[in-house]
Parts: sequence; structure tokens; C-alpha cells
Amino acid sequence: MNAPDQVNSFADQRHRISDIQQRVIARGDSGDLLAGEFQRRVAGIAGCLLQRPEQRWALVCDDTLWFAAGFLALAQARKTLILPQTGGPESAAEAQAAAVLTDQPARFPSFASVDVTAVPEAGAPVSTDLDDALPVEFYTSGSTGRPKRVDKLLGQLRAEVTALEARWGPALGDALVLGSVPHHHLYGLLFRVLWPLWAGRPLYAPACAQAHEFKAAARRFGRCLIVSSPAFLTRVADFAMLQPPDAFAALFSSGAPLPAATAAKIAGEMGRAAIEVYGSTETGGIAWRTWEPERGQTAWQPFAQLETALLGATPGLLRVRSPWTWKADWMDTDDLAQMLPQRRFLLCGRADSVLKVEDKRVSLAEMERRLVAHGFVSEARLLVLKGKRNSVGAVVVLSTAGRRQLEQAGTRSVRKALMDWLRAWYDPVLVPRKWRFREAMPDNAMGKIEQAELQALFTERR
Repeated sequence: MNAPDQVNSFADQRHRISDIQQRVIARGDSGDLLAGEFQRRVAGIAGCLLQRPEQRWALVCDDTLWFAAGFLALAQARKTLILPQTGGPESAAEAQAAAVLTDQPARFPSFASVDVTAVPEAGAPVSTDLDDALPVEFYTSGSTGRPKRVDKLLGQLRAEVTALEARWGPALGDALVLGSVPHHHLYGLLFRVLWPLWAGRPLYAPACAQAHEFKAAARRFGRCLIVSSPAFLTRVADFAMLQPPDAFAALFSSGAPLPAATAAKIAGEMGRAAIEVYGSTETGGIAWRTWEPERGQTAWQPFAQLETALLGATPGLLRVRSPWTWKADWMDTDDLAQMLPQRRFLLCGRADSVLKVEDKRVSLAEMERRLVAHGFVSEARLLVLKGKRNSVGAVVVLSTAGRRQLEQAGTRSVRKALMDWLRAWYDPVLVPRKWRFREAMPDNAMGKIEQAELQALFTERR
């Protein structure tokens, strides 16, 4: 059974864990994990869970393969599946988990828990239909500082994987899936775990922390695809090291738009443009795009299964109607967009990025683009600094030229050059007064830049 046939089977709600016992599920330093062994592992854990009275289970596994087995076992046992924001007991408690399925039981002394690594395998693989109505709870960063719960159904995750396979599967074939992103967030769960499992594509168990690990895996195992994030990719010094391009079927990036310089660098040095995927935990995937040398970063192309619309004038608040969300009607994003022909759209910054200072309005997203156009700047993030009078703060990653200026003339010289640059377009009261120069943007495990981390840079004593 090839990958598209397998995806079609579960898309028709007849999907079963593969009966092809010798198919390679995963590759790693300890050897290959075959489908038969993986199925017996899943069945053993599911059998254990069926003997337990708890319904709400947090899944916290550091090891990707134990996580995958735990995920499918919870689904087979029809337990409510909780993916906490972090791997600590505090997150499990905030999610009101009744018990924890984990490969780190010592981390959860106050919880009823099952150690997945200690559960005996079942005597024989079990092929079990999965319930599309099974609740899956995600927890992500909320605007209040507390984790935000996002409800999905297992069937919605399967439908999204079906769409990914329909769009890219034929070109990917049996490429080994490598990833630098964590498996417990939606992007990593879909792209690193569920998509390869359900499409019959092997996954590489360890997360790759360095670019050379991608190359080493390709050299050892053959054709691969990469699942990564902008934060990781902007730190790669030389994409040419990943040559030849035919060793890599695709490079996916999600979590935030790739900086234009990074997208161009990937396309130029690797010989293959990254596929950027735009979405959120709440909405799932919304759209995708690739870098085109003659046009630069192109507009976003929505997935065929979604509808998009604007609320208000152009640019307006982007709205989506998706089969992959808990909400059947339109769902508002936090992004401003401009619609283009053929359903495409441009992102125009966050809806909350329009700031008013002393009766003057400014789009922080627009100012960021102006700032990145300066030769000293590689990446920039602007934010509102609350006080007696609101002001703008700037966090900047300097380019090679900017670092050279900083070393030769000092911080004040670089800051003045950038402020003078912005004054060509903006009233002086709108130009950032506080600046922080960083080697890299602060980011979380998914590569997303957190507002709280940016704000903390300005509350530290300087």
C-alpha cells in the first residue's frame, strides 16, 4: 500500500494502523522500528489504559516514538487526550489532567501516572479503528499570560493530514522525516508525527538541534525532508552544506513568516525554496507559499479546503472558515491581510500592531519592514512599552555591517543611524526610544517570538 492509498483509507474513516508488519516506522541511532513492534507497543499501552478509570490524560513524553505510541494508545482507549503547554507538572495541573501518560514518571510525583516504557507489549498487533470524535486538547500561549485551551477532534487532525498529503505527498514519496521542532505542539505533531505515521513515511526519532545533523541523516539514510522553524533556520550559517538538493525532498517552515533574507538564502544556497506554512493552533494550517527568485516572497495561497475573507477595510482582519477547527462558522485571526486574485493574500501585520502615540497612529509591522530595509538590520521586532506615555521599543538583530559598526563605533552610533533612518518616514514621537541589540530573537520551543520575552528585555535593569 503506497502513502496516498493509506491516507485515503483513513480519510474515508476506515483507517487502521498498518498491517504491514515489516514497514519501517522510524529510524534512529538504535536502529529501525518496524510496524509490527510499534503496533504491539501501542496495543500494550492501550490495554493498560483501558484498565484505568481516569478519562483525562496528559501526554508528556520526551521521546518522539514513545509520544507517538502514547498518542495512538490514548486514541485506541478512547481517552480525552491532553497536550500540555510544557512538559512540567504545573502545565498538566493547569490543564486539569486526571493522570499522566509519560516516559518521565519521576517528574509527576503528585499525579497518577503510567510509564509508557514499562508497559509490556501486547502479544500480537491490534488493528483498531480510531474514533474521529475523540477530544484532543492543546494548550498554547494566551494573551492573559495563562495557557489558552484549544479544542480539536481527532478527525480534524486526520483531515488536515489528508490535505497535506494530497498537496505534497506525491512529491515526497518515502522521504525520511527529519525535524527540529517539538512534537507536542500542533505543527510538530502534524508534520513530524501524524503525517508520516498515517501516510506510511518513516520518521527520524531524534530532534535535530543543528543543521549538520540533517546532512548526517541524509548521508546515512538517503532522501529526507526537513520540518523546521524560522528561528532555527535564521541561525543556519550555510545552507550549501545541505547540498545536493536532491538529498532533500522538501523543507517546511512554520511558526512565523521567514525573514526575506533567510528565504532567499535558503533558495540560493540549498537550491530549493522553503515551503512556508501559515496558521495557528486555533485555526490549523491556513495557507502556504514559497520563495521565487524573480519575485521574492510571494503571496500566501490558502489550502483548498479553507475559505478566507476580510473583516473591515483593506487591509482588514483576516477571517477563515476551516474544517480543521472547533468552530463551524468564521473564525477571526489576529492578522491583517490584503486580498489578491486567485484567492491569494498578503499579510500586513498583526491587528494589534497599530499604535497610537500622542494622537498619531503607526503600524509597527510597517515600521519593522522599514527598519529591516536598513543595511545594519537583519531582523527587527517592535513593541509597545506601557508607561505614563506609551512608546515604541525596538529589538534588533544586526547584520554583518551592523555588527561591524557596533564594534567600531559603539551602540550609540548604531542607534542614532537607525533612528535617523526612521525619521525619514515617521514623526519623531513615533520613532523607538529604547533599543535592544541581540544576537538572535528570543523564541520558544516552536520558534515563535514571544511578546513576554521581548517585554522582559526592557524591564531588565540596564
